[in-house]
Amino acid sequence: MTRFLLFILLSTASSMMASAQRFWRGADISWSTEMAADGKLFYNASGEATEINTLMHDCGMNAIRLRVWAEPTLGGWCGTQDVVDKALAAKAAGMEVLIDFHYSDFFADPGRQAIPAAWKTTDIAALADHVAAHTTEVLQALKNAGVTPRWVQIGNETRNGMLYSIYDETSHTWSTASGLATGSTDTKYGGGWDNYVKLSNAGYEAAKAIFPDVICMTHLDTRGSDTDLSWWFEAFKNKGGKVDMIGLSHYPMSWNAAGETSATTTGKQRNTALLDLATKLHEAYGLPLMVVETGVYCEYTTGGKAVMEDLFDQCRKSEAVKGIFYWEPEQYNWWKPAIYSTIGWTNYNMCAFLHNGSPSPILDAFQPTPEEIEADGIAKLTTNPADDNRSPQYTLSGRRAKAGQHGIVIDRNGKTLQ
Repeated sequence: MTRFLLFILLSTASSMMASAQRFWRGADISWSTEMAADGKLFYNASGEATEINTLMHDCGMNAIRLRVWAEPTLGGWCGTQDVVDKALAAKAAGMEVLIDFHYSDFFADPGRQAIPAAWKTTDIAALADHVAAHTTEVLQALKNAGVTPRWVQIGNETRNGMLYSIYDETSHTWSTASGLATGSTDTKYGGGWDNYVKLSNAGYEAAKAIFPDVICMTHLDTRGSDTDLSWWFEAFKNKGGKVDMIGLSHYPMSWNAAGETSATTTGKQRNTALLDLATKLHEAYGLPLMVVETGVYCEYTTGGKAVMEDLFDQCRKSEAVKGIFYWEPEQYNWWKPAIYSTIGWTNYNMCAFLHNGSPSPILDAFQPTPEEIEADGIAKLTTNPADDNRSPQYTLSGRRAKAGQHGIVIDRNGKTLQ
């Protein structure tokens, strides 16, 4: 029998994209190497152990987000080499890469933006040099390895600025970096917006020096009370802040005694509020946006799936939003990093895998539309008319699909099947 021909047309993806807009469907899977070192495997719906990037691709994703820490002394992961290894694996699976600079030795967020232990200084220019040097080191390592990231985040959730606190290794607490140069937007803790923009622009310019076409992103968390963030971007732009895209965190569900139905309703309402916010920002500044972090409570599987599908439905209809990234879906069976026990943190509870290590229905929302399949550069199958009527199916990565496999498959006639 003449074999069916399936082509993953990477060489013609750019021409196909000209007629169809790509929508980015991705995940931050920065824990994946740490989980693998702990003996955790990842499984498809048939129970077969599958490489995590391939599994995410088969779930419909086309991009991976990876955080990077300066000197990851808390846990030892997400340093330069770990990020390069993960980026290479993502590239091998056909994924685009988003690099998320925290400019810290551990997690940075609105309440913690700890200056790396080796960067402490009273001189804001010297701190900006550290930002530029770190950005250059990581991106040059990626370039040397043959990885070109599509996006770079200049800081993580920098609503209140960046590099403005210190971590106490004895008490495992974070406090204000008194007496040091900081990038807090509050003048009580530093030079205010001038300092923050100086640090942010140092990262932006360093990224462009290595990858001139990379899309540099400013990332803010969103809150239920946010109806507009123009005040933030107005201050940022007035001080000369440089940015190509806005990244937002959005965690729509609430955990409450009313249960899954109430949490689902709240989640959909928050999705609508997010889209209103994104539209305002897009209209005010002409910048595209992406939801670079989202998640729903893993125990609310039915409601979580509904909320994620609603988020995708609303974002796909928007001119402003260009993609959605789930934060750490691959965590399962209450795994947590060893350092969490040391610092008193609990397990992450918004993963999107089942306890058996396979994707939960929450990730069904990431399956591409036919238009997105075209934009991603996935060709239809061709067949010899003399072939029999059997219709083999393939995953988006070109692998022969197995019975019951989770994710999008394509039959020999180019029909997209669930």
